[in-house]
Amino acid sequence: MKSRPATKPFLRVIAGLTIAIAMAAMGIVVYSVRLEKSASELIDSVRGVRTTADAEHVISAWRDRLGRRFWQESEHTGGDHSYYGQIDNLPVSRLRFLEPTEITAGFTMRGDELRSVVVIMTTRRKPNSTSSVWVQEWFEPDSQNRIHVVEKDRPWKAMVEFSAGAPTNQREKAFAFNTRCFIRLGGCKRAEDILPAVWQLGTPFSSSVWSGIASEIR
Repeated sequence: MKSRPATKPFLRVIAGLTIAIAMAAMGIVVYSVRLEKSASELIDSVRGVRTTADAEHVISAWRDRLGRRFWQESEHTGGDHSYYGQIDNLPVSRLRFLEPTEITAGFTMRGDELRSVVVIMTTRRKPNSTSSVWVQEWFEPDSQNRIHVVEKDRPWKAMVEFSAGAPTNQREKAFAFNTRCFIRLGGCKRAEDILPAVWQLGTPFSSSVWSGIASEIR
C-alpha cells in the first residue's frame, strides 16, 4: 500500500508560516507608524507652549492620553520643578528591525514662572555611535534673542539653545525634528538626520553649557 504524499501538509505549513510572518511584519509597521505619529504630536504640543498655563495643559493632556506615569517629575536647587515625558521604540528595536530611538520632552518651572522647554531626540544602538539633538528654549527675561548651537560633537550630536524671543522662522526650524527616525531602517546616524537645519540655525555656543544642562535629566 502506497504512503500518502506529504506535499500538501508541507505546503500548508509553509503557507501558515508565511501568513504569520506577514501579519507580524504588518503589526510592527503599524505599531512603528503610530509611535512616529505620537512623537510628532508630542513635539507639536511642546512647540506651542508659551506660558506656564500652556505647559500645564500639555502635561494634563498627555497624562490623559498615556497615563499618569508618562511624566517624571524632579526638583532642583533653587526651586525649579521639572517634568519629563518620553516616547521610544525599544520593544520593536529589540527585534533588530529598527534602531532604538526616543523622544524626550520636558518643562522646567519655578513657582508660576515657566523657565524652559526642552525636546531631545536620540537614536542608534551603541553608546559610542549614538546620535542626538537637544533643543532648549529659555523663557528668562534677560536671555538674548539669538540661537546658539553646540558643535563639539559634530556631526553626531548637537545642542540648540535659544530664547523665547527668537525669530519665529528660526524657532520653527529648531523644533522641526525628523520623527521618521522612528521608522527609518538603520536609524538616523547624524545630528542633521534628526534635525535637518541644525547646523544652519545659529552661532556656535560654549560646549560647557551641554554638560551643565544635560545633568538636569540624569
